[in-house]
Amino acid sequence: MYGYFREDLTNIIQSLTKLPNTLIKYELHGGLHYIPLSFIARYTNLRKLVLSFNNNSISFNYFEKLQYITFTQLEILKFPFGYPKVELLTKFLENNGKNLKEFHICCSDSSLCLAVAKFCPNLKKFFSTGYIELGLLKKIFIGCQYLESINIWCNDNCKDVWDIIANYSPGNFFKLTLYYATNTKSEILSGELEKFCINWKKRTPQKSLSLSYNLKTTNEIMKVIDKHKKLGTVKEFEIIC
Repeated sequence: MYGYFREDLTNIIQSLTKLPNTLIKYELHGGLHYIPLSFIARYTNLRKLVLSFNNNSISFNYFEKLQYITFTQLEILKFPFGYPKVELLTKFLENNGKNLKEFHICCSDSSLCLAVAKFCPNLKKFFSTGYIELGLLKKIFIGCQYLESINIWCNDNCKDVWDIIANYSPGNFFKLTLYYATNTKSEILSGELEKFCINWKKRTPQKSLSLSYNLKTTNEIMKVIDKHKKLGTVKEFEIIC
């Protein structure tokens, strides 16, 4: 359901409460709206839930009720922009994280990262914005042993991030998307990338890596990529905006 410009959604929400509780996918793109989310509690069979609101939306106040609801089949949870208070979301993950396979949130709060590591053991895809502390990143990899893909940011600790990914990411891990701080120089990356690819090649089992990051490429970087594509270390490489 989409709505961005503060139109009255009362009738729509009332209609939604009459839907059967067999609903398995629900996306609410609320924009600037104030929408009571408590009606979602009736849809305990949800497999996918996307709540898209502006940052600090008061609609998330209703998450205080949702934090205690158990969605036994929930596999995909996304907050593309704003998100509930961390303490509410932590409780929600405690009740529902076990079955989650994909989690998308624009937050890197340390308490939330710990909750992901502790309560989401079957997670396969994790998307986060902001800079995750190195120790927390390590805990996420250790706690989420089925993780296959991660999107994260890094700043002046890029070298250490590469090392943790190479040494602690699970055996099924194969897709990495890194967003670098805007003041990072791409020339710095080539040596780090070469070392990372060498370490990745040593992994057992070793899966070919799909790699994306947001820096402009250089001849030195492409030489490293081409070399490790031939060696089978890198399967795909993409520069993202």
